[in-house]
Amino acid sequence: MAMKAAKRKNGRPTAKGKRTKTKEELEFEARLIEIENDPNATPMAKALAPLLRERMKSGEPYLTIEQIMEELGRRF
Repeated sequence: MAMKAAKRKNGRPTAKGKRTKTKEELEFEARLIEIENDPNATPMAKALAPLLRERMKSGEPYLTIEQIMEELGRRF
């Protein structure tokens, strides 16, 4: 006996796909890459850019000032 696919009540598709980035996220990530490669960027910006890119990939919403300072303190 064949089973029917489950239909969701809220109208969203059941298939789980990879989330696509918004235009703003793509532009922000491009700017972070520019900062990493910019020889005139400040050391703080150069250290913070890869940290922010990692956070974007992990999906964690934001960092507190204390978390940023702690992470940067480990790198210097």
